[in-house]
Amino acid sequence: MMLAQLRTDITALPAPYPRYVVFVSSSDGNKRARVVTVTASDLDNLARKLTHPALQQHFNAKYLRLDWVTAARPMRFGDYTTAVRAVKRNYSRKGLSFDPAFRHAITEAEINANALLYKGSAVAHCEFNPGNFQIYWERRFGKAFQAPDADHIIHLFTTKALFRDRSAPELVKLEPPSANTGRRICDLNDKAQLDRVIRDGANYLAGEVNSDGSFRYGWHPCFDRPIRHYNTLRHASSTYALCEAYEHLKSPNLLAAVKRSLGHLATQRIISPLGPEGPAYLVDLGNEIKLGGNAVAILAYCKYGAATGDTRYLSLARRLGQGILSMQATDGSYAHVLHGDSLQVKDRQRTVYYDGEAAFALMRLYHVTADPVWLNAVRAAVRRYIAADYWQYNDHWLAYCTTELALTDPDPEYFRFGIRNVRDYIPFIAGRITTFPTLLELCCATRLLVRQALSDPALRPTLQGLDLPAFVKAMETRAQYLANGVFFPEVAMYFRNPARITGSFFIRHHGFRVRIDDVEHYLSGLIAYRAYLDDRADFHDLMSRHGTVAAQNI
Repeated sequence: MMLAQLRTDITALPAPYPRYVVFVSSSDGNKRARVVTVTASDLDNLARKLTHPALQQHFNAKYLRLDWVTAARPMRFGDYTTAVRAVKRNYSRKGLSFDPAFRHAITEAEINANALLYKGSAVAHCEFNPGNFQIYWERRFGKAFQAPDADHIIHLFTTKALFRDRSAPELVKLEPPSANTGRRICDLNDKAQLDRVIRDGANYLAGEVNSDGSFRYGWHPCFDRPIRHYNTLRHASSTYALCEAYEHLKSPNLLAAVKRSLGHLATQRIISPLGPEGPAYLVDLGNEIKLGGNAVAILAYCKYGAATGDTRYLSLARRLGQGILSMQATDGSYAHVLHGDSLQVKDRQRTVYYDGEAAFALMRLYHVTADPVWLNAVRAAVRRYIAADYWQYNDHWLAYCTTELALTDPDPEYFRFGIRNVRDYIPFIAGRITTFPTLLELCCATRLLVRQALSDPALRPTLQGLDLPAFVKAMETRAQYLANGVFFPEVAMYFRNPARITGSFFIRHHGFRVRIDDVEHYLSGLIAYRAYLDDRADFHDLMSRHGTVAAQNI
C-alpha cells in the first residue's frame, strides 16, 4: 500500500537531477533512524530498487518513512553558509545534497535531529557545525566528511513524505513543504485528534515521575542527554498540568503519578519554619523560597482536590497561601524570593511571572475556601498591576489571575485590564515562528473574559480596541501551530532515542529540548483549547449576536 501511494504521489525532477529521488528512513523505535537514498530514472526502476531484498530490513522496521524530493535548486556553498545565518536556529527546513546525483544528500529531518546546523544556545541562528557533520557523515556514508570550498555547488531541496507505524493500521501523509513540514497532517480543531495529542503528552509527563515522586527533569534529544538541573517550582507547575490532564482524561496512571509527585513536594520540598500550623514554603535549589513556587504548589493541590474530591492537601494549600501573604506588602506588591533559612528577602523582584502566579493561586484558594482574606489579597495585587501597567508584559499567568478575579468580581476595570493584556499583541500571537505554548494559554484565559463581556451589556464597552475576529483567529492559529512542537513518531525517529521522547513536546530553537515545564505549558494550553472547542459554537454565536455592538466598540 505504501509503495502504491508513493507511485501515485511522487514528483519527477528535471535534469540534471535523477528523475526520482526517495529517502528510505527506518527505526525500531529505540534507535536513531537509518536512512538510505534511492534514485531512479523511471517508476518501474524505482519500484525494483525499493523492493530489493537489501531494503527489506527497512520495510520491516517499526517505523518507516519515505521522503521524495519535490524540488531542488543549486547554490554556492559559501552563499548557503551565509544564508543560513539569517535563519533562526533549527528552523532551516530544506534538505542538502552535495552533488546533483544525490549520492551524498541528507534530509531536513536528519539535519535538525543531528544538530548539523546548531552551534549551541549562544548562537541564535543556524550555523554549519563541522564536528556534528563529521559524526553523522561517518554514520550515514561510512566516510570522513570533507567540507566543500565556498565555490562548490550544493543543492537545496524540499520533500513530501509518507509514514507508517507498523503497529498502526493507517498510512500517514506528512505535511508538504512549509513551516509544518515533516510531521503528520493534524487538525487540532478535531476533538479526537486533539485528545490524542493531549493524552500522549500527559502520559509522557506522567512517565517522567520517578517512584519517589521526583521528575526526570528533561532531555536534549539530539544526543539523548539528560538536563542536569532541577527546579521545584517547575516540578509543582508540571504537576498542576498533570492534574488538569487527569481531570480531562480520568486516566489511573496519571492519577498515580500525580499522587507520587504531590507527596514528594509535601514531604521533601515544603517547609514550615514557624511550626506545623504556620506558613508553609516551597524550597528550591540554593535554599530559595520563590513566590511563584508557593503559588504553583497551591495550584497543584487545589486542582488535585477539584479533580478528585480528595481534600487531604487543603490545609497545606492554605498554609502555602499564608506563606504568600507573608511575602505581600501593604501596597499589594510581593517580595519575590526569600532566603530559606532566615525568611529574609533575597530578591524583591525577579520575574513578573511570580506576580501573576501568586494572584492566580490565591484566587483558586478563595474558590475552594470562600475565605475573603484571599480575595482581598488578590484585589490589592491586581490594583497594583493595573497602576503599574502590567498589561505590557502580555503574561499568561496575569491573564489567568485577572480572568479569575474579574469573573468573581465583575469590575469593568478588571475586564479592561485583562483585554489590554492581549489587545496589541495579536499580530505577534498569530505570526510567531516558535510554538511559544504560553501564547495559547494567554488567549484561552482571555477568551473567558471576552465571553463574559459579550454576555453582559454593562461590560461590552470594555472590549473597546480589541479586534475580536483577529483575536479568535490568532488563538485558533496558535493552537494549530502547536502541532509543530509534538514529537510525533515520524519526527522522533530521527533522534538518538525515539522511545524516550515520542509523544512529548519540544522547543525547537532550544535544540528540540524536552523539559517538564515545556510539556506543562503545551498541556495546559491544549486542555484549555479543548474546553474552547466544547464551547466554540456557542461562543461564535454570541459573537454573531452581538456583532453590531462589538463592531462599534472595536
